[in-house]
Amino acid sequence: MLNDVRMRIAQVVDLVRSNGWRSLFKEVVFLKRTAIVVEKDLSELTERPKPLASAKLKLLEIDKDMLSSGVYRFAVTSRYLKALNYLKHGWGGYALARDNVVVGDTWHYVAEAADDARGLHEDLQRFGFRGWSKDYVYTFDIFVAPGERKGGISAAFQNSAMLALRSKGYTRAYGFYWADNIQAQWCTRVTNKWKEVRAFSVSRCLMFKRAVPLRKDQAAHQKEPSWLQNIPIEEKKGI
Repeated sequence: MLNDVRMRIAQVVDLVRSNGWRSLFKEVVFLKRTAIVVEKDLSELTERPKPLASAKLKLLEIDKDMLSSGVYRFAVTSRYLKALNYLKHGWGGYALARDNVVVGDTWHYVAEAADDARGLHEDLQRFGFRGWSKDYVYTFDIFVAPGERKGGISAAFQNSAMLALRSKGYTRAYGFYWADNIQAQWCTRVTNKWKEVRAFSVSRCLMFKRAVPLRKDQAAHQKEPSWLQNIPIEEKKGI
């Protein structure tokens, strides 16, 4: 309980410090924000080691031993506290590290085969999943420190984590991103070529969330902001 409180406070501090109070309110209170649910056939993955190698970054699996070793420290404190919380729930994660500093992390949920939604991750229930296969993986909460979001690092990190999951026998990955998050859209849909499955209109007030399925004509993606329209496509892929 105390760790959860510390995590929430650290999240608030980090978010306000980076983007101001307005960004905090946007994350905890919003109406009809569009969530795009996507999937990736992991057999389609190809190795792209150059972006991470060029930046002297490596992929590490996050587990209790890694966190308790004292070898690695997280560049963003709230991400370390999140890692503790996620591991407590039995979820898995991968870190993006340079030397002994973790500058990114991404998380995943796996489960035995199920014929109904009861017991599945809350996101899967919210997005209408009726069952699950043991060789599927749900990926969520990918983060890369702002100073590292260049040269295709985020997309390469996501791709490397999916390759690691494929090596463990998983065949298909699911996830979602917000339609108004242009960086996530280019990383996931354009560079790594995940496919859209469905879209939802999500409203949130603090801890309470509600998701309503959207028809295809309702789920038309938001137009790119003017600052992005003038950027060459190859530069967009490096976001």
